[in-house]
Amino acid sequence: MKKRRSGPNPLAEYRRLQREIRVIFDPFTARHCPTCTTPCCIKPARVTPIDVALAEGHGHTFPHLAGDVYAPAVAGAGERLREAVALPVVNDTPDPCDYLHQGRCSFPNDLRPFGCTTFICQPMYRHMDDDALRRLRRLVRQLEEAHTALLSALHSADHRTQTDE
Repeated sequence: MKKRRSGPNPLAEYRRLQREIRVIFDPFTARHCPTCTTPCCIKPARVTPIDVALAEGHGHTFPHLAGDVYAPAVAGAGERLREAVALPVVNDTPDPCDYLHQGRCSFPNDLRPFGCTTFICQPMYRHMDDDALRRLRRLVRQLEEAHTALLSALHSADHRTQTDE
């Protein structure tokens, strides 16, 4: 007997929320990011191997990255870990995120890296009106819940695959 799923498909809900957030982010980033003095799309980026796997698993490619498309995400995780334990950073002038291409994020709009999508920068707090910020924070909370559900579903699927072998 097959187990019935309850609630929305976790991936579909995650992608839907990503699209809603893009409606708020895109006009803001188009206007403010090119002249930002504290850009967030730098190394270490908030991109994880899970983000890359989701995009690739749905047919997206990163043609501007030669070789292992996971390597920048793995390296970024190491950098974030060093920062978390307060080890000194050697690079004083951060490089742009490897997943930027021609000044734009190379991920599909509905599968942007989770850490990037949930980051609300100080310029947003300064320049967005209160209603837009409230809506954005609400959507980010919903995306966090959807991300947790998606990771849980992926873990469950992986666990079922391992026990079936």
